[in-house]
Amino acid sequence: MIHFYIVHHELSEALILQTYLSTTDFTNNVLIVDESALFNSTIDYPSVIICSISSLTNNILKWLKKQHSRPLIVCSGTSAEIENFVNSQQVFAYLQTPISLERVLSLKKNICDYVFGINKIETVEKKDFLFIKSDYKLIKITLSEVLFFSGLKDYTQIFLKGKKTPLTTLKNLKEFESKLHPVEFVRVHRSYIVAMNQVDFISKNEITIDTYTIPIGNTFRKMLDEAIERNS
Repeated sequence: MIHFYIVHHELSEALILQTYLSTTDFTNNVLIVDESALFNSTIDYPSVIICSISSLTNNILKWLKKQHSRPLIVCSGTSAEIENFVNSQQVFAYLQTPISLERVLSLKKNICDYVFGINKIETVEKKDFLFIKSDYKLIKITLSEVLFFSGLKDYTQIFLKGKKTPLTTLKNLKEFESKLHPVEFVRVHRSYIVAMNQVDFISKNEITIDTYTIPIGNTFRKMLDEAIERNS
């Protein structure tokens, strides 16, 4: 069961969020609460707190630091508020306003993938190579030579070390994500999975691998931060 708690300074936007989060059947509890309710031990412990940046007080931040098992934090706000927000290290994802159903459902899917896939690292088998179909051939790719995967709707391009032209295969990025070991390959954007051992450096919103620059999606930042932590 995932408990979504919404803390928002504007009730109208909180109600929209509650409606959008309740549109699919894999959420069991979506509540609008005030700050004091978070500190009330009689309510169910939140899995996710969606909080407007204006409502994220020092009291909430102090409470989060004291929790042994911290809920995921999602901050909503305008693009300017998100850009200026300084507590990004505690935030799982950002939800830019005005809020749309598409954005909320995409965020919700990422949250559920994260929560229900928490043990994925122990269960996914490590592979050294994969066979893919490309240009009417079955090609063996060695995973240690992969720089990153780039999704293009139903296609995926695979960029390899020392190769100027990527391989293109009729398989979507999600299928590759399910086969790759999450310690070695991390999804950093809805369109990109990167090989962590090939990363040259990471800036605020971008990853550089060889001569390529790859954007970091807000909803995938938490997974990237955890991958960095495992390798630090």
